Amino acid sequence: MLSTLEDGKIVKGLAGIPSEGPVLLVGNHMLLALDTVSLLSQMYTEQDIIVRGMAHPLMFRRRKRGRLPEVSSFDWLRVMGIFPVTATNLFKLFSSKSHVLLFPGGVREAFHRKVSPLSWLFILSLIFLMESGFGHPTFSKVFDLFFLDSDNKLSHLSHL
Repeated sequence: MLSTLEDGKIVKGLAGIPSEGPVLLVGNHMLLALDTVSLLSQMYTEQDIIVRGMAHPLMFRRRKRGRLPEVSSFDWLRVMGIFPVTATNLFKLFSSKSHVLLFPGGVREAFHRKVSPLSWLFILSLIFLMESGFGHPTFSKVFDLFFLDSDNKLSHLSHL
């Protein structure tokens, strides 16, 4: 894991993530989004912080005729404390001084598809809303070096 200190320096571990909330963790998905599990577990074991992830609302929708998705693909989201990405949920999480994890690239990034620049526009809109009275969370960039993506990122981080 890598995190960013207040002075902009990238360091190994989670030292750059504040222990007091509200905190918005902005990251990039790696191969198949497996980095999410490692980040959530490392935050809990190192800093005793339960991170609330946010997933696309389609992950929580009922299927036709009111049926829910299979248990294996549905309940684990709620067990892990993951919420649908909505302004209301974000406001409630920040109001309770939570650490919130958001991947603007979403599923497209996890499967190595082209990520829309609009996903970063969403983050900029969030920053604007929060600065205008929505709340004042700390922003922290995090990313994990994982599988295929490691080769691309390691060359830029040789000084660590």
